[in-house]
Amino acid sequence: MKAIHLKAVTRSAAILCLAAVAISLYVLGSYAGGVSAGWRPHIAGFNLGPTNSLTAICILIGASGGFISMRRGWRRLGLTVSAVAGIGALLRVIDFTFDTDLAILVTPFRTEVLAEQAAGIVNRMAIGAAASIVLSSLASLLILARHYSWAQLCAALAIGPPLASAVAYLLGVDIQLGRMGTVTLVDLLLWSTAILAGTGHRAALRAILSDSQPGHFARHQLAIGTLAPLAFASLFARMLPVAEHPDAVAETVVCTILVTWISIGMTAISSRRLDIARHRAEAELRAIARIDPLTGLLNRRSMDLSLDDHFERARSTGQPISLLMCDLDHFKRLNDQHGHAAGDRVLRRTAERIAAAVRDSDMVFRYGGEEIAVLLQDCGPETAGRIAEKIRGSVKSPGRRAADAALPTVTISIGAATSSYGKTLPGKVLACADDCLYQAKEAGRDRVMQTTLA
Repeated sequence: MKAIHLKAVTRSAAILCLAAVAISLYVLGSYAGGVSAGWRPHIAGFNLGPTNSLTAICILIGASGGFISMRRGWRRLGLTVSAVAGIGALLRVIDFTFDTDLAILVTPFRTEVLAEQAAGIVNRMAIGAAASIVLSSLASLLILARHYSWAQLCAALAIGPPLASAVAYLLGVDIQLGRMGTVTLVDLLLWSTAILAGTGHRAALRAILSDSQPGHFARHQLAIGTLAPLAFASLFARMLPVAEHPDAVAETVVCTILVTWISIGMTAISSRRLDIARHRAEAELRAIARIDPLTGLLNRRSMDLSLDDHFERARSTGQPISLLMCDLDHFKRLNDQHGHAAGDRVLRRTAERIAAAVRDSDMVFRYGGEEIAVLLQDCGPETAGRIAEKIRGSVKSPGRRAADAALPTVTISIGAATSSYGKTLPGKVLACADDCLYQAKEAGRDRVMQTTLA
């Protein structure tokens, strides 16, 4: 995913958290001021449903913790605060399961809540809201434990209950466990979506939001998988009389949407893992194609691909460039006397010593057989001669390692060619370096011969 997308997702998560905090503060402020229209709003005579004070305080704590966790250095504290928000909701789940009344003990503005309940007015945390808060808090704990895939799953499931209430309002139907207030469902949707947005650079969401082809396809699937069930349910709800509406239609629609989300998320994760494995395999193949397996040096193909680019750069800047052709002396005799295994070890040792003798900017290639080429960038004839002599002395040195003592001492002949201003074609420089190598062999081996070109 591009960096700009990551910043946008993180910024949107912070904004969503702040919006949830603002709504919760508004509801709690209305309780403090005794303004029932704040927690039980009406629009054009339509009752939007109550928002319980315990629900508001849980969302306030959770969303505040989510916002804090996005500040640098406050991640652990913020996620811990978000996880604490689930305690009140968990008490409500226990009340629903075991027919107890524990949640009221931690409910703020208890007097106002109990007064409404005594008057027969429903004002308690909806069980769907409690489930959503518990799942969102669990998602925060999983993020803290770095289990991002499971955290995204919990956050997606936390969207389910408020989404079911929203669908129920849209279709004009009820749900089995009762619709939550519209302010509550908006608040919960903001918090749950913020958790998902906060993990947008991880796991399934990273794959879905990526610029890859599977990412584009997954986003299209998500849009279709979300809107299609809503459109069909709305169509059938308007075609059928109210009395003939099937039971649990909102729950069915939301379950279909959630299953679609989860399936797309799992597919996105699998696709991303396959992409990563493919890219790694391609990188390994590219490395194999450019690296000599015996010496670990760049191979002849890499040299052919590199020469033109580096000579073109030298030509455009007017900087000198040099090429060394190095060949081990009497290597065939060494193989005949000590065996090919010893010859391979000598080649590996020679490659290591040449690579250690050159500069970081230089490139070392295995040209073929016992020949090794060295491309010296921004290097005039004096420096090229000095590096060549350093290579010759290093290869000839008996070495101090025990492994070196078991190998015969070898010498190396080197031909060096320098293009003073990078104007000579690389093929001409290579041919001149090869000629100098031949002259070094003819002159008795174990020496450096060099030439300078324009």
